[in-house]
Amino acid sequence: MKNGIYESTFTTSVGTLGKSAVLINKNTFVGADALQFYRGEIDQSQSDVSVIMEVTRHNFAAESPLGNQPIFTLTWKGKAIGDDAFRLECEPAGSGIRIYVSGTLVKAFD
Repeated sequence: MKNGIYESTFTTSVGTLGKSAVLINKNTFVGADALQFYRGEIDQSQSDVSVIMEVTRHNFAAESPLGNQPIFTLTWKGKAIGDDAFRLECEPAGSGIRIYVSGTLVKAFD
């Protein structure tokens, strides 16, 4: 995947969660949405991608399908789609739902 800013859409097996901006730079994945801030390390081999991500909750005013823990870890697995898109999924422990994130490159940089 190219270094840059990606528009990402988060969905679950029960519906859409929302959109966020994600920065991918030198195998680091950083992003934020209305409820959480997330950062992780990307491991990519060919088109196979995994991301071990630490999630920090910054807004407790709304319900999150990920629960109310202030800090937790997610392990995402999926595919890079060419150099400018990705699709990952995970199942947070104890949630009973599968979460998907798809991202499309908006602005590449070196």
